[in-house]
Amino acid sequence: MRITSENLDLTVQLNDQIAKEVQEHILFITKRLIKWQSLPIEQQALEILKEYNLIEIPIPDHNWGGAIRKFPNGRKVPIINTAQPRLYQYFIYWHEIYHLTEREEFHQHDEEKYDIMTEFNLNERKADYFASQMIFGYLDLYDYFNSIKETDFIVKVAHCMKSFKAPYKAVLIELYQLAQKNHNSLLQNQIKLNFDKNWTMEQWAVIFQHYSLDDSLIRPSFLTNLNPIKESIEREIRQYPDVELYRDNLNLILEWEAKYRLIHKELKGRMND
Repeated sequence: MRITSENLDLTVQLNDQIAKEVQEHILFITKRLIKWQSLPIEQQALEILKEYNLIEIPIPDHNWGGAIRKFPNGRKVPIINTAQPRLYQYFIYWHEIYHLTEREEFHQHDEEKYDIMTEFNLNERKADYFASQMIFGYLDLYDYFNSIKETDFIVKVAHCMKSFKAPYKAVLIELYQLAQKNHNSLLQNQIKLNFDKNWTMEQWAVIFQHYSLDDSLIRPSFLTNLNPIKESIEREIRQYPDVELYRDNLNLILEWEAKYRLIHKELKGRMND
């Protein structure tokens, strides 16, 4: 479901319905983060994804943030689109972590007592809400937003994007939900008025630069990194040199690597023109 100002209230209602389940999953994930608690939240996510042989490639599709690729040997590998702004990449880190780990948590519970809903749209909402809560859950976005001295709404949102390292709509959805809980109808209306605006990277760059915010956050990284999965397959080949499946997987990865290095150069060149 594409979230717009028209279905924003429905989105918040869905968040309330899944809040308990998402919080349980956050507790499950938190147990895995003990060794990384000193790292920034986006770095914690990156470390988890590395355990699953993370692939990072630039894909020239503004609507595609990431996915889980299942290889013939059954291994699930997360893929992040590095042609997206870094803020969006960080959000997708946690979105894909939810999909990677939801079944792990399920198997730790008695299946008769632990109900997990698998309807596609709701499951995607759970992944998005989980990502949002991992990013915003430790600090109060509402208090922070109201503490910003600037009067311009978009400038205040830009400060939130920079400080929480979160994309525009993720900030607005979380802020709308908190405004609703605080009975702040004026802020809710302001969020709805601005929700459907599509800001370009260049427009955000002007705002970020003018207010001395880190504008690299709203730019793509264009990183091409298939080394973790490539190294994993190479280890399997050394251990099982006669298994043709592993060589087929390696050839696939090498094809991807060549393809996305060319895309990488093309996108960076287009951006610098």
